[in-house]
Amino acid sequence: MSSSSSILPQTLQSITSIKLRELRKQREVFEFRKQKILQDVEDAGDEQTRVRVLLSGLARMHTSNAEKPLEEFHDWELADGLGELSLTNIRRFLDQSTYDPSIPSSLLNEFEQELRQTLDRGQRKLDYADLYARLLTEWLSSDASSHVDVSMPEGDVTDSAFEVVETQKTRLLQLSEKFESVVFTPLEVNVAEIENLLNGLFSGDEGTKTLRLLRERQKLFGDNFAARTKPFDHDVLNWCIKGLLQSDLLSDQKKNTLEDFLHDKVVLTEIGDVLNMRFADLEGWEWDAASGIPVEPRRQLNGKYRVVMDEDILQSIFLRFISMSWSVHFKACLRDVITNGLAWKRPQKMSQDEVGRQEYFLGRCNNVWPGDGMASQQQRTYERRFFMCQLPSDLAAGTADYHDDDDGGKKPSSIKQELLRTLGTEVIIRRSLYGEVAVVQSDLQWFATSTSHLTVATILKFFGVSQMWVSFFQRYLEAPLRMVGLEGSSAEVRIRKRGVPIGHVFQKLFGELIIFAMDLAVNQEAEMLLYRLHDDLWLFGEPEKCVKAWKVMQRCARIMGVEFNESKTGSVCLSSDSAKKDQILVGLPKGKVAVGFLELDAKTGGWIIDQKQVDAHILQLQKQLAGCKSIFSWIQTWNSCIGRFFSHTFGQPANCFGRRHVDMILETHRRMQQVLFADGSAADSSVTEYLKDLITKRFGVSDVPDAFLYFPEELGGLGLRNPFISFLVIREQLCKSPEERMAEFFAEEKADYNRLKREFDALGALGRKRRMKTIWESSVGVDKSIEHGTDFMTMDEYTRHRETTSWSLLSVYMDLLSTPSSYDVRPSRVVTHLLDRLAEEEQPELAWSELGSDQKWIIQLHSAGVIQRFGGLNIVDKGLLPMGVMTMLRARKVTWQTVL
Repeated sequence: MSSSSSILPQTLQSITSIKLRELRKQREVFEFRKQKILQDVEDAGDEQTRVRVLLSGLARMHTSNAEKPLEEFHDWELADGLGELSLTNIRRFLDQSTYDPSIPSSLLNEFEQELRQTLDRGQRKLDYADLYARLLTEWLSSDASSHVDVSMPEGDVTDSAFEVVETQKTRLLQLSEKFESVVFTPLEVNVAEIENLLNGLFSGDEGTKTLRLLRERQKLFGDNFAARTKPFDHDVLNWCIKGLLQSDLLSDQKKNTLEDFLHDKVVLTEIGDVLNMRFADLEGWEWDAASGIPVEPRRQLNGKYRVVMDEDILQSIFLRFISMSWSVHFKACLRDVITNGLAWKRPQKMSQDEVGRQEYFLGRCNNVWPGDGMASQQQRTYERRFFMCQLPSDLAAGTADYHDDDDGGKKPSSIKQELLRTLGTEVIIRRSLYGEVAVVQSDLQWFATSTSHLTVATILKFFGVSQMWVSFFQRYLEAPLRMVGLEGSSAEVRIRKRGVPIGHVFQKLFGELIIFAMDLAVNQEAEMLLYRLHDDLWLFGEPEKCVKAWKVMQRCARIMGVEFNESKTGSVCLSSDSAKKDQILVGLPKGKVAVGFLELDAKTGGWIIDQKQVDAHILQLQKQLAGCKSIFSWIQTWNSCIGRFFSHTFGQPANCFGRRHVDMILETHRRMQQVLFADGSAADSSVTEYLKDLITKRFGVSDVPDAFLYFPEELGGLGLRNPFISFLVIREQLCKSPEERMAEFFAEEKADYNRLKREFDALGALGRKRRMKTIWESSVGVDKSIEHGTDFMTMDEYTRHRETTSWSLLSVYMDLLSTPSSYDVRPSRVVTHLLDRLAEEEQPELAWSELGSDQKWIIQLHSAGVIQRFGGLNIVDKGLLPMGVMTMLRARKVTWQTVL
């Protein structure tokens, strides 16, 4: 068990201890003074005297000058703690009652009760400050590490608990054995086949020109990069180190060392000197690890294990600089390939004659204009957001772990949600427009670990990378490895012959270069976009094209030496023609289509939550929570798993999913709490009741208000996350039904057609001649014979190119893709006033405008009860809490303790 001293810096721990001692002392003094005041009140004879005793006692408890006469006290000089109570007003009203017989005794009794309540509120605040301190002490004294294995439940050790641990050990050993069986055996591929595939992608004059320019850029970059002298200055070292700190490449101990490096310029200078000497001898670089680089299974934040190298810190910095530089360069080059139109097929444009007919019949209307529709928007989004999105666009960018679903920034998890929205929108629109759509999903099995070194070298050479750099990359790939960490694993040093080290930027770069060939082939042969998050693959669109694209993907995978993961591969075809549907499915992979826990229903075409997966993760969450040894760590685990993990795996609400999606999420969360806290038997079971009961059992405090659990730490709450609110604040902002939105589009399209037909019919012969002259002079080109026709274009011709011309369809597309804004609750005047006052008193983050939607909901929901019990919105005064400790401990990430 880790002691608190191992968790907190010594100075901060000392300050925390002092704060907690002072808190206990304040509570004891307050209790003593309160009892003395109440005793004096009981000894007082009449109502006026009782009120005056209470007034005097309260005034002296909240000021440093206890000898000051009551008449000289003013509200502004009293310390905080009395809320909205004005002692000065009550004193003056009391003086009035001495002479004025119209002041009834009932009013004096009200003053007395109000003053007694103020005393009780002060006591209550200190009581909850003490409870907060005891909760914090419990957290500090327990093992606060989030990496404790909680697969074994607390309590009696049973045979089943040992079975879980033994099963996990067995599976980890199997993972290591699988790794050894793959990486030390080279995968032979047919170099000629790879070259033929790549050459075919750059065929013809346009392709040849594109390839020539691409190769010239690789040679020029490689030569200039290798010729750099002393590239490792402080700026380069800073972004390299910060990137490594964000990754899962290094152990926590080595990350701590890197943190120290960042703040020591002398050390940075020495490191730069060493790495500059190493860079000057690129041709002679090698791993320099005679005893082998240790390799072991390491648990990631998502609970999964990966076999990673425990490499030298300086080597990591050196390789990150080189890999980031090449990645940024290659991404820019290959993005140019798909944007310049030479080797990349873009949406088919209308012919000149078709454009002329559109302008002749429709005029330059504001709803139809060629080349500015949904198809162009799809291509732009693909290029900007999805194409090689796992590679950095600039040197200072990190390459965050794809499976890390923590919040913040435009991380891969947010890109995944954007892709899911794109998929959902495409399914709705294409099914509405054409009555059918197909979706294919796949994943490459052990992609990084099983990559053929020969494939990587062949692709690098094909793209024009010089032999010097190819040799460097080959030496990098052929690392000397030594398996450690598991009983039964081999300890001998062996040279890696297959795969790319997990966690390195090179892992993404080499993988992207391999799959780029698949991107290009799918685009050229099937005229589709292959959406990817590195090795996670999606196709969606016209069913026949999906069949063709899948065949292309299979051929590319075979040639490149990669395999599809059958357990993560599947397809759905939605069509009203059952015979055609069956025929299409023959050419598509078997299996379901799902992103996270959200699955595309093959029968209805709607999205449903996979409740079986939810149930499995509920069991894991129960084990995770059972292993928490303090209430604070329990809440931290709950917030991470429920607030982040499940919110991502259910899919981000968007108009393409409609309100029914949010309703499913809310119902799933309700069921989860029933299962977690009452085995599904009690309808009112909740995390709130569970935690309140736990606090009562451990600390003897009953009648804990819900607000104490949910209020933010700045107001003295525990910061428990309510999973329902984040969905309720957006529910009413969502499109009720995406199908209804498409129905509105069709009605609008029909109305526009009829309007344009009427306008054309009203032109008359002279008006048509003028329009024809305008079109002819603009060099658009059109068959003049249409001038003599009288019939307006058919509805079929009007809608034939709607994907490339219709602004209305583009508007629907963007609308369905969009996520809702929050619909915040309205604050009462009292809440606004109290928060503004706190914001003015050194807590600007508590201003209503600065609060998040969830916090606004929570505060307004519980405000009346909190004000009644504590005299304001702060349950515990901020000055009484060791916020520095809270901030540090809250920053610790929670690791899923899943069993493989």
